[in-house]
Amino acid sequence: MMNKKFIPLLAFILLICQQALISKALAAKNIEDLVSQGKLTISLKVNQNRQYIVGQALIISIEISTDRWFATGSQVQHFTLKNVVMQANNTTTINGSKRINGQTWAMQTHEITLYPTASGVYHVAPIKVDVSINTEKDGVVSGVLRTQESSFTIELPEALAGIEDFIVSPQVTLSIDGQFDEDRDYAVGEAITQTITITASDTPAMMIKPINLFVNDVATKGIADGVSIYHKPGQVFDKTNRGSLIGTRVESFTYIFEKPGRYVIAEQVIYWWNSQSNTLERLLIPSSAWTVSGGALGQINPLIGLKDARFTVETIITLFMLLSLLILIYLGFVKRHHLSALYNKFTKREQRLLRRNLLSSIKKNNYLAASQYLYQYAVLSNKQAYIKDCQLTDKLNKLAFNDTNVESAQISISVNEAKTLIRKIDNVIGVKTKEANFTPNERINLNSD
Repeated sequence: MMNKKFIPLLAFILLICQQALISKALAAKNIEDLVSQGKLTISLKVNQNRQYIVGQALIISIEISTDRWFATGSQVQHFTLKNVVMQANNTTTINGSKRINGQTWAMQTHEITLYPTASGVYHVAPIKVDVSINTEKDGVVSGVLRTQESSFTIELPEALAGIEDFIVSPQVTLSIDGQFDEDRDYAVGEAITQTITITASDTPAMMIKPINLFVNDVATKGIADGVSIYHKPGQVFDKTNRGSLIGTRVESFTYIFEKPGRYVIAEQVIYWWNSQSNTLERLLIPSSAWTVSGGALGQINPLIGLKDARFTVETIITLFMLLSLLILIYLGFVKRHHLSALYNKFTKREQRLLRRNLLSSIKKNNYLAASQYLYQYAVLSNKQAYIKDCQLTDKLNKLAFNDTNVESAQISISVNEAKTLIRKIDNVIGVKTKEANFTPNERINLNSD
């Protein structure tokens, strides 16, 4: 019979083992464990609160929630749907939180924009999402979640039945640049360029279909062979204005006239489904007609068109200023050496260069070079008579030619002394010979201005 003293101890050991087994059972080894334990959820919703039609943007929302937090951002894996256009960057991710049973859960929502191109029922297979959760006791747990299957329905209004190309948007605009002149006779070899721009709100440019324009010959009532058409590749671009997407398509056509005749481009209708009023609207590219005469472009009278030219005062002034500028540029090029010499003379460029070299040589104790620069500076300033009888010049020459009969203390020259000598040379007026107003042995106070 078991001693009663051991019964409480045995019960405690059993309790510890039970807690360990429960804790081990609740340990999350993978994403599926977190889902089965109710710590991680995923859901998919089609935001279809109103009628959606072909070509209209539709948003699929995938929401991932956890009672902990995300170690890294979740990522929706690539998927495809038949008869659906998806842009390259068609997913918007929103981080947030929500309260579940009094507890705060972290949440990430991925909104994916789709553009269905046909009516009918669309079935969405489970979509894979990469997730990484930072758990409380098991560290970071990563894996793949799958959404539930879903479906949505796209309709085609009766007004659009039989219309192949149309734009779905709350606002569409059309602009045409470059018009044909029906009353003018064009010459063979001339050309006209016409640019058509279509802009639509809440619609990417890729959903605006290309434009095709054909030229017909009035005489043969068929496709014209006397006009060549150069169709520049369409330009499509999107931009965002205050959170609203705006798509733009630009088409450019150049018509080159090769044969005489009468030509016409039939009008073209751009169909637009107004998603605000749910009505069908039309934008019209008007028809164009023109005549090409038998004369070639080079045979046209050069006076034609001059009667329409208007030479205003502003035009004449502009032409005069342009001609004057061209003349000045020509003269500056031809006389560039003379202009350079004048510039050096008025700015005293050579004196400044010699003065800088002189001071640099003094600083480096290169007295031979310094004496040469000083003499050149004096000659350029026509003051050579002054420096010949200057005491500092005598010192500099002795240093330059290694006269050892003078003590070093007497022949030392500083940069400041050289600057003082330069200022005195610049301030001497009318000194040309030794008969100037100073004696050969006159001493100069080099430390004064």
